[in-house]
Order: sequence, then structure tokens, then C-alpha cells
Amino acid sequence: MDCPDLVARVFYQKQKALLKKVRDGYYGKVAGLVYTIEYQKHGLPHMHLLIFLEPDYKIRTVEHIDSFISAQIPDRNVHPQLYQAVEKYMLHGPCTPERCLDNGQCKKHFPKSFCLQTLMKDDGYPEYARPDNGRTIQKNDTVFTNKDVVPHPPQLLVEFNCHINLEVCTSIKSVKYIHKYIYKGNDRATLEMQGAVDEVKSYLDSRYISSTEAAWRIFEFSMHLEWPSVYRLPVHLPNEQMVFYDPDDDAQNVLERAAAKETCLTGWFKANTNENLVAAGAHDHLYQDFPSKFVWAKNAWKIRQRRVAIGRMYAAAPGSGERFYLRLLLTVVKGMISVTFSINKTYHIFKGATSYEHLRTVDGVVYETFKDACQHRGLLEDDNEWIQCL
Repeated sequence: MDCPDLVARVFYQKQKALLKKVRDGYYGKVAGLVYTIEYQKHGLPHMHLLIFLEPDYKIRTVEHIDSFISAQIPDRNVHPQLYQAVEKYMLHGPCTPERCLDNGQCKKHFPKSFCLQTLMKDDGYPEYARPDNGRTIQKNDTVFTNKDVVPHPPQLLVEFNCHINLEVCTSIKSVKYIHKYIYKGNDRATLEMQGAVDEVKSYLDSRYISSTEAAWRIFEFSMHLEWPSVYRLPVHLPNEQMVFYDPDDDAQNVLERAAAKETCLTGWFKANTNENLVAAGAHDHLYQDFPSKFVWAKNAWKIRQRRVAIGRMYAAAPGSGERFYLRLLLTVVKGMISVTFSINKTYHIFKGATSYEHLRTVDGVVYETFKDACQHRGLLEDDNEWIQCL
């Protein structure tokens, strides 16, 4: 490649322009974005981009799909630029063993079948309209039809003048696969190193970086993006939070320092007693939703002034005991404020937890364990239903 620096800069400008269009609402209001940059196909860069839309803008009809995705050869006289772009970038084939054939079958399942209109399928991917309208494109000795067209956004294809494959994912199964796919990394090959085993030298000798990727990294362009940012929230039992210390530190000083330092969880308890944060809606958010409206800074929760973030609690396996049940409570309990509705009886509305004890309280009764609290909240299944039935 003669000018890898120019290739990197041009691709970067096209990437920025595409992301700006998407964020500005080209497909609707965006709830989240994830992309990764890879280098395949002779070292040229390409981007895997996932776009998550807000509920009101999600794609649910075939008419919506057809409004911005096409898998057809356009009319050459009506759309000459689009025709040239499809001819140059969006045709799959011819299929050969060196490209995509495996035991005589194309790995990408081309050529597709003709389809009169777009259909929603159960596997999460629509079957795009590919009518048998007689339109063809001939390249060398191969004749391509609508069966061979890769789904694409017509307007963006003409505007950016490069390969753009656009798909709609409408099921959990397909979304999970796509998330794994974009993080699969570059193509790999198995090598056998001769001589003495030196892991560092083997890594350096086996790794390949193309000139374009080298230029991209020299320019310090981003290799990935996850937006909005995900804030990891610790889940720990009382006095069992993570503590960092130097082996040479005095043990007593370590304990005192750990006791004085707030964690996100203990800070959440305090935030629910802070009048300013309560007025800003602290009582209306679960622990895992707190980062969307508040930010953790200088060992305390503060009202978020800018940007967007989402919270995710660290996982806890059922075998972790009380920590698992504590995490389960945090997914449904916002806290507790006592309100008296009648004589000699107090009802509890759960808003604004201020302690572990509040999390263990159900209908005015403070249970000894988080498991008992989960049990009385109906969060765990047991045999009581069958016992009562018998």
C-alpha cells in the first residue's frame, strides 16, 4: 500500500461523518452505540457498528425496514450513481473455495432466494425483498442478480462511496451473536515456532500489524467505542468491601483507612439521606440505575451535570451465599421510608435505602439474613405452593 497514512485519515473522516449522522438521528433517537475497528482484506480498515434505538424508534415493520435497507440492483437509468456503487461494493461472489466455499456451500449463504417482499423471520434477521425483476450486473464472466446483492443503505452507500452492509437485528439471539462477532478480533493463523520457547519473542514474531493499522495507532485514533459508558457497581456485604494496600503498610492503618473510605454501595445509602440528592430524585432510582442521574466523584454521589452513563452491578453466583441475595434485593428495592396509615399498624413504602438493615426489612420486620428477606419478598421459589396444595 503506497499511502497507508492517507488511507487511515480518509477512513477516520468517513467514520466520524457516519457516526455524526447516526447520533444526529438519521435512523431515529439513539440509545447506545458500540463499534470496533478491524484490519482484514489486505490490511484495509473496516468498522463493526451496533446501533441501539430508543423504544419509540425501534424497527418493527417491513415498511420501516424497506425505507432504509435495500438488497436489490437499482435501475441504472434512474439511479446511475447507486448502480455503480452496488456494482463496485455490494455484490457477493463469485463463490470459490479460496473465498467462501466450504464443502461446496457458501459460508455467507449466497446466492439468496428470490423474495417478492421483505419478510420478518423468527431467527432475528429479516428476509429482504429480492424480486426476480430481470435486473443483472455482469462483471468479467459472472452475471449477478438480486440473489447476490448484500443488504445496504442506498443513500449512505452513494454518500460515502464504500462498502456498507446494514442489517436489522430483532431478536435477543441475534443481538447476542452480533456482540460476540464484533469483538472476535482480526483473522488468525496457527504457527509452529521452532527452537527454544520464548513467549515474548514468539508473540512478537507471530503478530502482524499492517501499515494502515500502524498508521492508525500512530495517529492515536480510537479502536473501539462503547456509548453510553458502563459504570461497574460493587456489591459487597457489610465490612467486606475491596481494600487495596501495600504489603509494607501497617495493618491497623489499612483497616482504619478502609473503614473511613466509602464505596459506591455505602455511598448510595448516604445519598438517600442527602436532602439535595433526594430532591433530585435519588429515591426514585435503584442502585443499578443510579449512575444514569448521579456521578461518583471524590467518594460521594453527586448530581450528574453532563454526559450519559448506565450502571451494571458485578455478578454474584448463587454459590456466593448472602452476597447473591444482597444483589437480588438491590435489583428490586429502592429503600424504605415508614409511613403510618392506620392505628397500631405501619406500612413501608420502599424508596431511598439508607442501610443494609433497610434492605433486610419486609413489611416492618427486619430479617437476620438477606436470603430470608428475599424469601419473604417472593423473590425465591420454594415448595410452599405445593405444600399448601397438598
